[in-house]
Amino acid sequence: MALAEKLVAGPSGDFPEGKIIAKRIAGKDVILIRRQGVVQCYVDECTHQPVKLSEFGEVIGGHLVCHAHGGTFDLDNKGKVICDPPYDALTGFICDEVSGQVSVFI
Repeated sequence: MALAEKLVAGPSGDFPEGKIIAKRIAGKDVILIRRQGVVQCYVDECTHQPVKLSEFGEVIGGHLVCHAHGGTFDLDNKGKVICDPPYDALTGFICDEVSGQVSVFI
């Protein structure tokens, strides 16, 4: 298994609280969401069907809701499913925020 590489996602100011920001990093489509001051990163795809969360998703409180079919993920618990139809948690990546830069380990 290859080690994850730390890649810059952008300046801290590009990631406002509660907004879904889509990026392509290392050939992967990801979303970054700042929740309670901490940036989280997930694959930009609902685990129910291949729709982009950057297009169909909305942050509501501590949840990410996919409006394609109502699947809901818990952002306070690593993207765990709290309302199906999805059965699998979101695939996440570790984020780091240092000196005004957000990085993702992919």
